Formats: sequence, structure tokens, C-alpha cells
Amino acid sequence: MLVRKNLDEAGLNESIMYTDENNDNLSLDDIVKKNLPEAINAVHQYAPVSLLEGEDYSFSSGLGGESISVSGDGVLTFSPSQSSDFLRLVAFRASDSPVVVTDVLSEASPEGRKQLNKYIRGTYDRPRLVRLQGRETPPVFKYYTLRNAVSYPASAVATFSFVKEQKYNSEATGYPISRLLRQNIIDWLTGMVMETYSDQRANAFFERAKYYAE
Repeated sequence: MLVRKNLDEAGLNESIMYTDENNDNLSLDDIVKKNLPEAINAVHQYAPVSLLEGEDYSFSSGLGGESISVSGDGVLTFSPSQSSDFLRLVAFRASDSPVVVTDVLSEASPEGRKQLNKYIRGTYDRPRLVRLQGRETPPVFKYYTLRNAVSYPASAVATFSFVKEQKYNSEATGYPISRLLRQNIIDWLTGMVMETYSDQRANAFFERAKYYAE
């Protein structure tokens, strides 16, 4: 309905290209449903982190495939399970630090490489979180660094929150989204629908979807 509203406002919904041979919108509905998860993921991937609503993850949940360990010099290495469907970090906080980390460094970046030097790397009151290269799903992170030694690595994590990747399900009646990004998702979805029909005006909706009302 909201995609059709966008098309109507742009003066596009009367076009024959958005109807099937029976002159109805069944094919348009199908395209909207199949593209919705991808639109949600695209907007969540690039939106400001301040607008994201994440789901909390516990490393004591016992989900298969997760891993967490602490080195002798206080570097915490962790990875959620494959079944977590990780898309993007929202917040991380170690149990011995008051600082919430929202920025993730690339391992190959200059700041990421600095973390290998124990004299200039992140500390509990100025922590850094690095995502390792070559492991997309699930990602592997290194946190620099813990203030206190721990005997049970999972206890070192106070908060680990992230946005999940959404996947198309023909039986789904809805998908979770960050509420402040609702219109951005609809605009991105409208652009995807128009792109499917080779409508060159799709880019206007993609650009509109990049405007974030904080």
C-alpha cells in the first residue's frame, strides 16, 4: 500500500508497466513482497547507528557455533553463532567498562592495525572494536582491551546488540525494522520496484531513502 502511494505521488501508478496482463496489481504485490527484506537490510546497513534498534545477544545462550575467548593480555575475541543472522552492530560494552562502542574498525585500516601495538591500542576507558577480515558470516571481532582478567569469557560481555539480516519468507506477515527508518525502507523498496521495471526514475527514491530524520 505504501509503495503504491509513492508511485501514485510520483504519477507512475497509472502506467501499464506496473500491471499484469489482467490489468491488476498482483504481480506488483509479489515483487514488493520479495524485495522487502532486501530493502530492510540495505537501509539498516547504511543508516546512522543512532537510528538502529538492535536485538540483544547473550554468549551464554548456548546457541551452536558461537565462540568467545580472552587472551593473556586482555584481548577479547568473539563471534556470534551462524544462526544469529548478524547484519550490523548496534552496541557493544564490556562488563568492566562504562564505554559503549558503536564504531567497528576494519582490521586492515590504520586504526585497526594500531591495535596490534599494546602501547597505543584501545583500553577499557577508550576501547576499540575490530572486525577481522575474511570472515563475513558470522563475523569475528576483537575488543581492545579488558581492564580485568576473567575466568569465564562470556562474563566479559555486558552488551552485544545487533541488527539481524532479514530473509524472504513467503509465509511472513511482517519483518522487524527500526521504527525511525520506516519511511526510508519504503522509499528504498519503491526504488527497487521501479528498477525491476527498468524505470530510470528509481534513483530519485534511492536518494530520498538516504535522508535520515534524526
